Amino acid sequence: MKKIAIVRYNLSKIGGAEKVAINMANELSRFYDVKLVSILLDENGFINYDINSNVELVNFFKGDIRIRTAILKLTSKLREYIKKEKIEVIFSIAPLTNIMIKLATIGLKVKIVFCDHHSLEFQDGRSRKIQRYIGAKFFDKVITLTEEDRLKYSQQYNIPITKVDSIYNWIDEVNSNNIKYDKLAKKIVTVGRFHNQKGYDYLAEVAIKVLSKHPEWQWDIYGSGDKIIENALNRKLVQGGVLSQVNFKGNVKGTENIYPNHSIYVMTSRYEGLPLVLLEAQQYNLPIVSFSCPTGPNEIVENGVNGYLVECYDTDKLSEELLELMEDEVLRQSFSEHAKDNMDKFDKDKILNQWIELIETI
Repeated sequence: MKKIAIVRYNLSKIGGAEKVAINMANELSRFYDVKLVSILLDENGFINYDINSNVELVNFFKGDIRIRTAILKLTSKLREYIKKEKIEVIFSIAPLTNIMIKLATIGLKVKIVFCDHHSLEFQDGRSRKIQRYIGAKFFDKVITLTEEDRLKYSQQYNIPITKVDSIYNWIDEVNSNNIKYDKLAKKIVTVGRFHNQKGYDYLAEVAIKVLSKHPEWQWDIYGSGDKIIENALNRKLVQGGVLSQVNFKGNVKGTENIYPNHSIYVMTSRYEGLPLVLLEAQQYNLPIVSFSCPTGPNEIVENGVNGYLVECYDTDKLSEELLELMEDEVLRQSFSEHAKDNMDKFDKDKILNQWIELIETI
């Protein structure tokens, strides 16, 4: 049985990359000896997603640490672990661990795979640029979430297209028998951490425009994160007179505790990789209104069929499309009935087979 390691910098965080890393570990552990490596964890060691008992969780530090001063120490620990466990394939989930993994595997017979979780169009600072360059140039394989980014990687880093594969994130199955769409529910939902990427400044503009016209509607926001961004959103909603219609729900475990009893999902992100929240919303038959941001929404939402895609970052147009849905029960029902039209390509078994093929052929 091959030994593989799935590496994320800090699995205590709540986000798509953490969820994907744990999902991969859980499913691949049916076929391989899987080690889930979190370079560090928060002080309490808490992880927000369930890990199968046959997945070994490993971490090298708990608490706050300055990565610049600790990188050599952490890299050394990672290298020792790779050698001791005789790891054969390593997956770096998102760029932050690329340098450590490359340094830790110098001279070792181990294949290394960089899985980029975000759109290549947004570099997010010098560190991310360097880490991506290391992954593109010095790893054995690069995995993107979309075909669009696969082509961009090959062109931008001048690497063979055969070195880059695109593999979607799968969506966890839910009991569809228990899912009923309520077109009469006057509630909008958004799920995402408070971060500049998620475009909560845009969301504030939209919320003020639509909720002020429909005081009977509510907007639920699930997530946590940057308090500065959360407080800025709060202030804008107060100024717009709609704070009483917006509910900050925090972190809630289980999609079944989030999406039901809502009638529309809204996403205002500046960029994504492949937004799992849109797929989750579709599982619960929710119509979607989203910016057509790089990357992912265009590969998930069929514009005018099960949702609306709006040019980035046109809050007036997004508000207009959202209002149309809010004011038309028949349209909401129609979009809901087509919510799952495009979901076959995100089937777990299909995507899992792609990962297995990669592991067996790399």
